[in-house]
Amino acid sequence: MKLKAALMVTPLLMIGSAVMAGTPGLTGIYHGQHLITMRGCPGACQAGSELVLGKGIQNADWSWNFDEDWVLIRGTTLTVGFDYEVQSIGNQGQGDDRLTAGFTDNLDGTYTVYHGFQIYNPNVGNPRTDTSTTFEITEDPDNPNLVVITTVDDEPGGVPDGIPGTQIVGVFPMTVQPDFEGSARLEGSSSGGDGISDQLKEQLGLNPDADNADTDGDGLPDAEELGADPENPLDSDADGVIDALEPGEAAQDPRLVAGAALLDGIPGRQVTGDALSGTTAEASVGEPWRFTGVTSGYMSLATDPDGDSAIPDTTRGDAGLEYQYGFIRFDMQASAMISDPVTVRLTFQATLPESSRLLLYATQAIDGNERYQVMASDAYQRLDDHTLEIRLYDNGPWDLNPVAGVLTFGVAPVENTLGGHQESSGNGGGIGGAALALLAILAACRRRGAVP
Repeated sequence: MKLKAALMVTPLLMIGSAVMAGTPGLTGIYHGQHLITMRGCPGACQAGSELVLGKGIQNADWSWNFDEDWVLIRGTTLTVGFDYEVQSIGNQGQGDDRLTAGFTDNLDGTYTVYHGFQIYNPNVGNPRTDTSTTFEITEDPDNPNLVVITTVDDEPGGVPDGIPGTQIVGVFPMTVQPDFEGSARLEGSSSGGDGISDQLKEQLGLNPDADNADTDGDGLPDAEELGADPENPLDSDADGVIDALEPGEAAQDPRLVAGAALLDGIPGRQVTGDALSGTTAEASVGEPWRFTGVTSGYMSLATDPDGDSAIPDTTRGDAGLEYQYGFIRFDMQASAMISDPVTVRLTFQATLPESSRLLLYATQAIDGNERYQVMASDAYQRLDDHTLEIRLYDNGPWDLNPVAGVLTFGVAPVENTLGGHQESSGNGGGIGGAALALLAILAACRRRGAVP
């Protein structure tokens, strides 16, 4: 990467009480991901008065072109059930052109994006507006191919309110402020010096940093374990986890999967502000079963596919809980037909909640749709601070695959912070009190015609 010649020195900028130390004059095209936090102010916006209305249910992609001064920011679904979209001013163009926003390099390490912002909920009129968001973008001192991107508290009147983002007023019943946090890597860069692009490594869940050319730490470089065609990486035991992520013998044993990073993370590297992003989990099962697929990410499922619900079903479990471990899903296949229960041992790198405060959500097919439900405590056992044993049956209540000899299930451990929580509860939609209040206000204003 190179900097524009006249701007080689990174200055410090004071915004409110914060010291900014971004990198001005960036050039090149960068690709990465962000996670959005949507905050709202029921009254005047000031630090401590805001509510977290929701977060993105997963990381979303963005691309920054510092040569042509535009950015493409993909949206996702907020935990309250709304989809959001970042658009061009006026929502012009077709396809990606409609979503491409221009920005200005402020020459102080910050960059202001001029964009549209829309929330999709037909019950409240899909409100949108044109606005701006200012970002501090900083080149990583240890890796010039990586930039860290955070949202700056930047208000049109020039007086910060102590909350990241820029106030959007007069569109929603309460003032809202989108806060984007993420990173991006220079297009075509290979920080590991092994000829494998950073972008491909991140797509594969590998750590692209120069001192992590061996993501799983087994002494074999990622480039070697990817095989001759990195676009189609080796998975020697066909368990759904590529060799470059599975250390040692796990890469050869289909009854053992390892190196599955939680929360859209990369092993050993925290991608977002989630504390457990980048920590890993592994699972083992006995004969005659073997793993055929593993996926992990945020605890979220598709919203109501029929669109019948007035409030979209985010299917995250019960409101008020923090699903800090995310969700991990397994596919398994048996080489022989048996009726005995299947015991899966699941080990987390992170410490699990104490037994008395541990809840385990699992996916269940209800009326043809997947939903989260709390598993009965006699269906699993906490063996130690990191390990669970789960008992399942082929075609039992937690098996999402009706084919005999094939079993698909997904689980999400969580700490019970709700006190008198019952095992039978579940599928509460993951909508907290603040978000429910917002939904009620939006619906009321829609009835009065106050929302455009």
